[in-house]
Amino acid sequence: MTFTNLIYTMVFCVVALSAHDACGAAQETVKGTTTAPAQIAQTNPVANDPLSKKQSSPLNFTVLQETKKMVPRLGQSETKHYVILSDTSPEDITMVGTLLEATFQKYMEVCDSLGWNLKQLRHKLVAVVFRDQRDYNDFATKNDKVSKSWAVGYYSPLTDRLVFYRADSSTDVKKVKKQLNEQDRALKQAEQFQQSAGRALHPNTELTQAKQQLAAEHDRINDVVASSFVSTAVHEAAHQLFFHTDIQRSGASYPLWLAEGLATNFETERIDIQFGYQVDNWRRRDSFKLAADKNSIIPLKVMLTQERFADGTDSNEAVGYFYAQAYALTNWLLRERPTELKLYLESLRDGSYALAQNREKNFEAIFGPVARLERNWVRYEGRRQKEFLASPFAQSVLVTMPTDAKPIPEVSEPKLPK
Repeated sequence: MTFTNLIYTMVFCVVALSAHDACGAAQETVKGTTTAPAQIAQTNPVANDPLSKKQSSPLNFTVLQETKKMVPRLGQSETKHYVILSDTSPEDITMVGTLLEATFQKYMEVCDSLGWNLKQLRHKLVAVVFRDQRDYNDFATKNDKVSKSWAVGYYSPLTDRLVFYRADSSTDVKKVKKQLNEQDRALKQAEQFQQSAGRALHPNTELTQAKQQLAAEHDRINDVVASSFVSTAVHEAAHQLFFHTDIQRSGASYPLWLAEGLATNFETERIDIQFGYQVDNWRRRDSFKLAADKNSIIPLKVMLTQERFADGTDSNEAVGYFYAQAYALTNWLLRERPTELKLYLESLRDGSYALAQNREKNFEAIFGPVARLERNWVRYEGRRQKEFLASPFAQSVLVTMPTDAKPIPEVSEPKLPK
């Protein structure tokens, strides 16, 4: 094999391998990581005092002390609203604390804009952050009965804590990085060969391109890992806040699409930019478009009563599409039906809509006929992206539209908060 062919073969292998595994990592980001069941239970009562942005919550020694007994070797750090138990570096702990506090502030802003009445936090919220995925898996399986090994983190409603691990310690990421490092070493050997052959003064363009491509792959993998962790941390922190501020309540039964749809509308890959339901979650939007293209959109009548992800297989693709549709539907309700959504959440919270078998009936009691709402939603998505109207799902919904149906007025996008 010639030197040039060697370089091209090396580059092809590393790009193909890392792209395949990075795709898996990206799917986990799209997929989401919440392991909370549709019916959520908590043990601590909800305080009745109004929540203030300036409050600093008291420690809850039950949750904190019980968790500390499980992981006595982990150090303890605190922010204004969180206690973090971790064996990671001070820099990592600071990063996690910053993420959680940013989510808290955004959550406050969003709920205030929607007119939702929040209750005071009962205690500082507990988060556990492991340096290594193996320790995370052991803890999750033993203490929280969570076996979702693909999840970078989760919120456990029953034990009332967030649990994460450093995403770059995962088996898949280590595998990709090992492959990249092997290619780095091969390139160095190629450079040494070039120099020993007396060609040091003659630049090799193939070698230079290979080095640049490998460097780009390193950066891309690091970006995927970092963005996946941020998105997961914000998503799970939102779940925790919904329950601690009494928007969702312990013992109440919540539709799966709603619980996940609310959390996905807080997801972001960066906290130094605007995020929340007023800003598009492009990763969920892309996944929703792909679901439409593949005719994988779930009819609204089915989704309202669904207690499991999609087809029940829990495959990456099926779960990803479910999360994407839950995001899109809930985002539309937050933007265009906020009053009805607030009433629906209140009815679920006070137990009026406790029976899962009555989900469609209860939903229609507030939002009106499902078929009409679904048509309005499809028309809205079609205004956002005309290609959506050509999807099999949109066609099947609109073909049943009554001939006397009135056109839906154009809806302007909400202004972003300054």
